[in-house]
Amino acid sequence: MAQGTLCSASAAPPNVLFLIVDDLRPEMGCYGSQIAQTPSIDRLAKGALVFERAYCQEAICMASRFSLLSGLRPDERKIWTNRDVRPALQDIALLPQHFREHGYHTLAMGKIAHNSWEDPRCWSEPHQMPANAEFEYRTRAGRAMVEQLLKQAAAAGKPDPFRNIPEKIRRGMPFESLDVADDALGDGQIADAALEMLDRVRDRPFFLALGFLRPHLPFVAPQRHWDKFSPADLPLSESPDFPEGAPAIANSRSGELLAQYRGLPKKLPLSDETATQLRHGYLACVSYVDTQIGRVLQGLEDMGLAGNTIVVLTSDHGFQLGDHGMWGKATNFELAAHVPLLIRAPGQTTAGQHTQELVELVGLYPTLCDLAGLEKPAHLQGTSFASVLKQPDRELRQTAVSQFPRGEVMGYSLRTAHHRYTEWRSMKDGQVSARELYDYEADPLETRNLANQPEMAESVRNHAALLKKGLETGAFD
Repeated sequence: MAQGTLCSASAAPPNVLFLIVDDLRPEMGCYGSQIAQTPSIDRLAKGALVFERAYCQEAICMASRFSLLSGLRPDERKIWTNRDVRPALQDIALLPQHFREHGYHTLAMGKIAHNSWEDPRCWSEPHQMPANAEFEYRTRAGRAMVEQLLKQAAAAGKPDPFRNIPEKIRRGMPFESLDVADDALGDGQIADAALEMLDRVRDRPFFLALGFLRPHLPFVAPQRHWDKFSPADLPLSESPDFPEGAPAIANSRSGELLAQYRGLPKKLPLSDETATQLRHGYLACVSYVDTQIGRVLQGLEDMGLAGNTIVVLTSDHGFQLGDHGMWGKATNFELAAHVPLLIRAPGQTTAGQHTQELVELVGLYPTLCDLAGLEKPAHLQGTSFASVLKQPDRELRQTAVSQFPRGEVMGYSLRTAHHRYTEWRSMKDGQVSARELYDYEADPLETRNLANQPEMAESVRNHAALLKKGLETGAFD
């Protein structure tokens, strides 16, 4: 068996249940939240190793997911934006395909790669999406709002207010509570399908991937999940201001929210009332998804499959809820790059423990190979962290690397044990136009950029050298 596996040589091949939740920041009970309602994930954490410092490679859906699935960093195939990148990866066996080629029955429901851009080579059965999944990105009230605005403009003889916006992203309000059952929306349907799939493949090694749609905008969830929270009890961000001394290029401008949804002001900041509504909607969606995850995990136990199944729960990236004055992802700040990661594996002796080891999602492919006893493909660029499941306090890496493009400039960001260092480099000649340095021991909320402070010059040099070495060699450690 491959090095690092926790399974014995005589054991049956372990199954894999891969759970990826869209836009989920590490804000759950098992990560210390006193507000989020996540009993199912918290229960999983009691039998898993919880990674406190796991990071995506780019805080946008497509680039992050294909980095995870391919085991390649975004720069390797220039996968930086949300577009169909399958042609760039035709010679690469993605993670589920690798398991399929090694005897696993691979199935998927929901958003694994990026909605309609799933690679059919990955799946033993056709990939599935919930009914009307695309419409869930446009709330019912939002669609009605769009129609009303169109009618008002036509009656007044004014131009179409959505004339420059594609129909599929003509959206209204960014949040909505619905008096419906859980399975009326996509994530409930994903859980329903997962239970059917588990029952059907229980007698053979399987790799089941479930990509939950929420809490991606718009924040739509059944009313009962909204009712778990009182707006009066929901705090706003502890860091509502853009960091002092940070370069303007580091700001996302919250385009995902402001450019795609109506019923909001055209400029930031949002009112406290609107910010609270968004926060409320996000938490309601997390509660909704947590309930569906609980149904799947309970089904795994009821079918007698839990003991021989590797369970992974993660997200493609984090999400800023007014933090630094921004809404969404698409930055190199901590709350965009930081992701939840829980792993439960057969034979694991670290159940319920937490680790501070720096890990990257690009390392999940080799990690799962090690845990399942499969040989690793030669193309992988990430570092396996399977050994951390045996020894949570070991020091495996110095850095976790994220990046994000702004036009012709790429921001490369190193997360080290106590700092985040970011360089904004020209994609043409590599010239650095701006730097950021945040000290999490002194300033855990990233309120002040220290890169230009004389007393931090040595720290800047050390981090710059680590980044330079990684960019030149293609290997970060």
